[in-house]
Amino acid sequence: MADRRSATIARWFGPAERPLLGWLTHPASGLGQSGVLVLPPVGYQYWSTHRTLRVLAERLAERGQTVLRLDYDGTGDSSGDQWAQERLEAWRRSAQAGADELRRLGCRELVVVGARLGATIGLLDGAELGADRVVAWAPVLSGRQHVREVRLLSEALPVAMDRAPGDQVITGVVMAGVIFRTETLADLAAIKLDTLTSVPAARILMIEGVEPGAAAVASRMTELGAAVDLLAIAEAREVLDQPAEYATPPRPLIDAICTWVGPSSGAAPIDRLDHKSASISWRGSQLREEVVELGPRRLVGVATEPIGVSSGPIAVFLNSGSEPHVGPGRAWVEYARDLGALGFASLRVDFRGWGESPDDGFAPGRPYDAHGEEDTISIIHAITQRYERPVVLVGLCAGAWIGLRVALRERVAGVIALNPQLYWREGDPVEATMVETRLRRTASRRREELGKRFGVWSLLDLIGHRPWAATWLDRLSAGDAEILILFAEGDEGIGYLEQRLTRRWRMANASGRIRVNQLPDIDHSMHRAWLRGAVLRELHEQLRRLDTTDRQTRR
Repeated sequence: MADRRSATIARWFGPAERPLLGWLTHPASGLGQSGVLVLPPVGYQYWSTHRTLRVLAERLAERGQTVLRLDYDGTGDSSGDQWAQERLEAWRRSAQAGADELRRLGCRELVVVGARLGATIGLLDGAELGADRVVAWAPVLSGRQHVREVRLLSEALPVAMDRAPGDQVITGVVMAGVIFRTETLADLAAIKLDTLTSVPAARILMIEGVEPGAAAVASRMTELGAAVDLLAIAEAREVLDQPAEYATPPRPLIDAICTWVGPSSGAAPIDRLDHKSASISWRGSQLREEVVELGPRRLVGVATEPIGVSSGPIAVFLNSGSEPHVGPGRAWVEYARDLGALGFASLRVDFRGWGESPDDGFAPGRPYDAHGEEDTISIIHAITQRYERPVVLVGLCAGAWIGLRVALRERVAGVIALNPQLYWREGDPVEATMVETRLRRTASRRREELGKRFGVWSLLDLIGHRPWAATWLDRLSAGDAEILILFAEGDEGIGYLEQRLTRRWRMANASGRIRVNQLPDIDHSMHRAWLRGAVLRELHEQLRRLDTTDRQTRR
């Protein structure tokens, strides 16, 4: 997954009842004597920094370091539910489990590298973690100010939610699909780094972020006896709040951290015991998850299936936007585990240049990248050989577009397309948000609305003059794959189909091969986590339909 000077393996670790998933990057020759624990941000910045932290891990491993990037409990691929209580405490326990794992692998020195809240955890708990050195990239200095920012960028959880049966009333906010309960916000608000009473490590590198006050915190730690280096790197601040589609790893930041951490010696052989699978407890069900490498390109995926017998089609969650395989706001993880609890297996996968798959010259991955289709076909072939079961592609926006395109080229049981934008054509601009897209398409939407009002598009359709998306719909309608298209109510994608392709869209719906549904209140990116139950019901029902059809066909 990295280049030949380093290697990356998935590794489950931590408590057996709540295992964590980390990505261990090490020198190709073996394990270094120095271990680097990478603590990511929480919330929107998890996705913004994901690519940067992967590149940083690979660069450090090339210098002899053994690097563990972890997902905290209830985040990313790790076990745990983000709706649970005591999140800050759980994240801090996860950091301790990561430090313990590096020591178990034989690392004699521990360097903690954290970004935003991960940096704050490194500074708060460095001594307990046994850190020799700490790198704090834009740490949260004032919890109170950070909570204000979270609230500003979030949406309040409604009092009535289709979520957490049997739980007490949950209050809080959701930011980019990540839940911050009221008690978690209170715990975060209590953080004040300028009142530290002991040093987290003997040496500290602080990289200034968006909050003022880094110099005061550095001064405080110097007074307590630490040797502190304070850096200001403009690119390090800018990447934090960029969407994953625009977030390019800042080279000055990576160079500065690698230089400060320095090389490590030693090349102990790595423990080759199987740590790629784990038992996961999920909302009352027991599941098995395994990190797999698919096909000759070794595309990385995480398979989820119920413990025991599972049958029926396998749902394959494709990358959305430029996000890794955990999906938008961790939606793919939650859907995969919910489907597992209902008896269906799934995989969430990364294209080349995304998440944890090899780069092969395609990094950083961008929405609608042409190789996404080829990678999807490779994934289908690998799954068919491995599991010998039908495949159902699931994608959001650009991932949905790719899934529908692949259905024209490769045999699949079905496609579940969430908010596909069929107006998009190769060469069109790619925006990170639908707000940008709607603004760009203002003139096109007005033209589409006027054309429908005066019957222009239906007339042109009758005489055979149709846009390319109409031909695409015709081919899907005539194909073997069952297509379910789910739209957020009023989404830009369904607006185009209803306005510009009125007649052809109606015929496609009548074909029996394409079903469409609009889900009220769901947002385009599926970030309103309390409404995921509505999407899950649609996913489950479609998989059940396809399973029934497959059984009847085999008879």
